[in-house]
Amino acid sequence: MVEIKFVMAVAFVTLVTNSLQAGTGNSSASQMNSRRDVLNYLLQGNDTDMYDPRVPPDYEEDHPTKVLIRIHLLSFDSVSETKMDYSVEIYLTMVWNDSRLQFEHLNKSPRLEVDWKMMDSVWVPDVYFRNEKEAAFHDVTVPNKFMHLHPKGNVEYSMRLSLTLSCRMLLQKYPLDTQRCPMLIQSYTYTTENVMFYWQEGNGVPGPISYDREIALGTELPQFSIVENVTESCNGTMDVDTPKFACIKAHFTMKRDIGYYIIQIYVPGILIVGLSWVSFWLDLEAIPARVSLGVLTVLTLNTHGSHIQSQLPKVSYIKAIDVWSVSSLIFVFAALLEFAYVNVLARRGDKELRATQVFTMPVENSNKDGGELNGNPHRQIKIGGPSPSRIRARRIDKISRCLFPGLFLLFNIGYWMFYLYM
Repeated sequence: MVEIKFVMAVAFVTLVTNSLQAGTGNSSASQMNSRRDVLNYLLQGNDTDMYDPRVPPDYEEDHPTKVLIRIHLLSFDSVSETKMDYSVEIYLTMVWNDSRLQFEHLNKSPRLEVDWKMMDSVWVPDVYFRNEKEAAFHDVTVPNKFMHLHPKGNVEYSMRLSLTLSCRMLLQKYPLDTQRCPMLIQSYTYTTENVMFYWQEGNGVPGPISYDREIALGTELPQFSIVENVTESCNGTMDVDTPKFACIKAHFTMKRDIGYYIIQIYVPGILIVGLSWVSFWLDLEAIPARVSLGVLTVLTLNTHGSHIQSQLPKVSYIKAIDVWSVSSLIFVFAALLEFAYVNVLARRGDKELRATQVFTMPVENSNKDGGELNGNPHRQIKIGGPSPSRIRARRIDKISRCLFPGLFLLFNIGYWMFYLYM
């Protein structure tokens, strides 16, 4: 009986002691009402429970940490066909839950804003861009990034980046093409067992990818118009061998604006080809003018095409601009060959010249009997008609005046119909 009373007394003393300790802890927690104290408590903790930024939030759990990612595009600077890349400036925002950073029992603030000097004390996902060629952080006037801690442990981390990303372009229809360029975001260190990436949607978020007003979907940029963007998950699918890493990707569909190319390539090409047809209206005897005109148009078009090709990558397949340049050169060269052919016919006609009619014309002061005057016979003038070869040469010139423009018109109809609508 005495032993039972002793045991009950010990239990009562233990219960009272624990209650006092809990009350002391709650009192100390309630005193931590300033945001600075809360941050210090969360990030520094105590000797037995210190926050470790080297370890993911769910590292000891059986499930990976879910990281939500969204992107806001500030600018779509340039798209390079020669380098096969494009440049963008973005806000990259990531959201995840870290239960170690809950503070709803310590402070009633809707969020705690962490200074950039303290951000290294918080674990952040190891995000990198798989198809990145060049990248830069913005540090003027301070590092352009922020971190917000929410009461239930949600962490929102955002940074401003300038990126040059690779894009394998298909240029068969260049410059009447539409390109689809990717943006691959992947985890470099943690596998899918510890971290998973997802695009952030819903809950008041406009979408996983948003744009500044100047570059909104459908808005014309200097070279392209962004038609659409598609987002998808690729967790564990980008790596052939194990281990598998977290991954998401986006594709930007961009339609090239052809206004620049019409002014700089197509209109000059049409004018040069049309200039070569002027020789069809020149006389057969204007050999220097027709030779100069034909050679000038061929050389001009060849130089123009070389300038265009210098701005493009060296690819093995035929591009739409190649079809245009070669076809225009063929038309101009054919006009020069046409002159060579009619010139040959004209020279042959000079050798075939024959008299068709003979007229006897009286000479002044001749006698009325039609006889000789002062012993001089009547003057006979031979008038020769055009030879068949010269007639044929002129006919070819007349046919070419309609044939060449007609064929060039048909070529243009087929060219634009095929590359714009097929």
